[in-house]
Amino acid sequence: MGDRQETVKRILEESGLPLHGFCPFSAVEGRLLPCRGRERLAEAFPPEAPARTVIAALFPYRFPDEGTAGGGSPGGRSNLSRYARVPDYHHAAGGVLEQAASRLAEAFPGEQFLPFIDSSPIPEVRAAALAGLGVVGENGLLIHPVYGSWVFIGAVVTGLPLAGPVPAEPPRCPGCGRCAAACPGACLAAPDAGRETCLSAITQKKGELTQAEARLLQHSGMAWGCDACQEACPMNRDARIDPHPCFGGRYTPALTLESLEDLRGKAYGWRGKKVLARNLSLIDANGR
Repeated sequence: MGDRQETVKRILEESGLPLHGFCPFSAVEGRLLPCRGRERLAEAFPPEAPARTVIAALFPYRFPDEGTAGGGSPGGRSNLSRYARVPDYHHAAGGVLEQAASRLAEAFPGEQFLPFIDSSPIPEVRAAALAGLGVVGENGLLIHPVYGSWVFIGAVVTGLPLAGPVPAEPPRCPGCGRCAAACPGACLAAPDAGRETCLSAITQKKGELTQAEARLLQHSGMAWGCDACQEACPMNRDARIDPHPCFGGRYTPALTLESLEDLRGKAYGWRGKKVLARNLSLIDANGR
């Protein structure tokens, strides 16, 4: 495993993925998520050639705060979750992951290297934490010791045995409770509520919002997403701000009505203008 692992590490670093680790596929196999990616996984790794390793890779995405010129919420905060201020990571980070997988396949003829990002059957946070890339926060996010929770997670599944022994469960944060206290919809304090009171989910909800949902959105000033739990996390206090080069230095400080005219390459573009315009209208009405 040693020589192969070193070769894989070198290729990942040369491909722009220095933040990586290895998790046995067996540690996540019983927790695969329902999505179309499971079919790809089954096709690539039949019983006679099973998957053995999940290579987890991180993409830091937080940019320095640059104000909210042209938009923002009350108090000068941005109305966009930080992950949505950078170019759509499915394409930006996904492209890097695909190129790395291609290089690995060239180095190991006959072996499969199947990349996934976000729309993935792999429970990415669990895999990344077991791969030694951080701890799992009370909010369910991975918290890296250097970059905090401001990271996207990608995965490459392979039949190569690259991972050593891992604990039965991933390491967890100290559990200070500050993320739960900061949650606008009290999702973490009352997990049985599910996504119904999650502000991020509400900003993505189609159709008319309930009065309670509209009030929550107005009070937050968020047009898309929510970072309240991450902003409150002490482990994010000194997180390094150094976004991955795949984002090309491009940064959108806030969502405006004008920016709705071109949603290409945006993480929120899939939802379309109507929902975003509704959210901006509610925020504007609250600010009058």
